[in-house]
Amino acid sequence: MGNSIYVTMFDKFTITEEGAAAPPKDIGLSGRSRRLWTLVAYLILHKDRGVSAQELIDVLWPEDCGDNPLSTLQNNVSRARTALENLGLTNAKQLICNEAGMYRWAPDRQTVLDCEEFEKTALKALAPDSGQDAIKFADKAIKLYAGDFLPDSAMESWCVHINSYYRSLYMRLCLSAVERLFEENRLPEIETICNKVIRIDPSAEKFSVSLMRALIDEGKPRKALEHYEQISRVYRDTYCVAPSEELEMMKSAAIQALYGEATEDAKIVEFLFETDPNDGAFYCDNNVFREIAKLRMRDMARSQTPCQLVAFALKDHDIPMEKRMVYMRRLESAVQSTLRSSDPYTRMSAVQILLLLNSATRENSFRVIDRVLARLHRDYPRSHMQFITKVIDLAVIVNRQHDR
Repeated sequence: MGNSIYVTMFDKFTITEEGAAAPPKDIGLSGRSRRLWTLVAYLILHKDRGVSAQELIDVLWPEDCGDNPLSTLQNNVSRARTALENLGLTNAKQLICNEAGMYRWAPDRQTVLDCEEFEKTALKALAPDSGQDAIKFADKAIKLYAGDFLPDSAMESWCVHINSYYRSLYMRLCLSAVERLFEENRLPEIETICNKVIRIDPSAEKFSVSLMRALIDEGKPRKALEHYEQISRVYRDTYCVAPSEELEMMKSAAIQALYGEATEDAKIVEFLFETDPNDGAFYCDNNVFREIAKLRMRDMARSQTPCQLVAFALKDHDIPMEKRMVYMRRLESAVQSTLRSSDPYTRMSAVQILLLLNSATRENSFRVIDRVLARLHRDYPRSHMQFITKVIDLAVIVNRQHDR
């Protein structure tokens, strides 16, 4: 048996062998050589069995392989062998062999695969009888998971379920490890794990909650608040959702830890201006926006000061999500730079923004809409984005409630 072969598939695809002088090169699974390296990766992943020609054809050409699929496959196998030789591997052209019509990866050599090592170690850590070794196994497995499985191929049909499985196992492992580490008060290790998970998947909110809890317990409430501001911005801009109640509770705990014992004027001012004052419109989440609107409506019932609610909605809901997100960010930028700092606004949904214009008449509101749209089309003159606008006079709502 020749030198052992070492393969990584988490975050990047590399192939090297025992005793190699140079570090392994990243192999791209996109571009012109995509199919031949996908062929290699697929055979390595199924190295314990033979793979039929038809199975490889279905993976490499899920839609159409032309008039002679077998010949096309054989050509790609030949090119893959040459590519492996160019990596400097020993007996590279024998690494892909054909036995009784079945393709196999290096049956006479040991291949160590990072995703297999990760799975084996993670399952040991999660086993009910792992006991005191659980954290040790978890630490080893977490280090092996450098990133998602073959990210260049993550959305291909043959890969998507594998990527999902490893991601799910990794999340379960990290959640279990964090719970055990809290029991032992090993806060810096919790911080490390949570930061890594959040980099891979910002939407995993449980880890943001655990990170803030660990930071507060470590005596770093300011750092916890900084994380809250950063992750809530990601949720708003990328996912168009507000932070959960659990995350809001962690924010309150951080504020309490930072300012709860302080009564000096300087501390109060510091609390009020924890973030830099913004010259543009005031963004707030849906809950805060609703409470501000309620306060304005109560004031209107007493002072008769006008107030208008303005809605901007993307006209075409059927455009791709990526383009929709870009258009909404551009609209928000125009709103931010056009409105007064006392004018609150919120992202009501993935395609709608609401503004609250205090002391504004309906005529003023339409002028504000014109200014926002003018700014939008001035900054992005070649964009085809279109928005539907609406003005709601809050005085009408106040009067209806009064009549009841």
